[in-house]
Amino acid sequence: MARFDRVIPPGGEGKAVLKVDLKGYQGKVRKSATVFSNDPQQPNFTLTVMGQVRPFIEVKPGSSIQFSSAPSPDEKIVELLAVDREFKVVQVENGLEGKIRTQLETVVPGKQYRLRVINLQKEGNYFGLVRCRTDHPQKPEIQIRISGHFPKPQPKTN
Repeated sequence: MARFDRVIPPGGEGKAVLKVDLKGYQGKVRKSATVFSNDPQQPNFTLTVMGQVRPFIEVKPGSSIQFSSAPSPDEKIVELLAVDREFKVVQVENGLEGKIRTQLETVVPGKQYRLRVINLQKEGNYFGLVRCRTDHPQKPEIQIRISGHFPKPQPKTN
């Protein structure tokens, strides 16, 4: 979202305010906005904002898991790590019941949790979420996107 002064007199100054939604981002971030003007010397220029987003709870290797028929393990692991403040996972909601199973393990109480996601399906496609509810005031929910792609085997013809 951007707010800016619509009219700036020649030789004057103006203000542009950019608001960036960083929800779901982690690590290095780079966002740009192009400013257009009626200045024949410089009809447009780019404003770039760069930074490092530190999450309240780190999700490793990431908040997305994919299962497929290609050689792929039937179990994948996501680590949930405290960054600055201890937290507790109070509930895990599986939005793909019957397609996957989840198991939560406490590795280090208040600091590290391991979520095992086990694929149960061998055919068809699915997409959904696993929600980990926490007691962290700034991060009450962690969403893990889960997808599976298992094409039907084609019958052999001779």
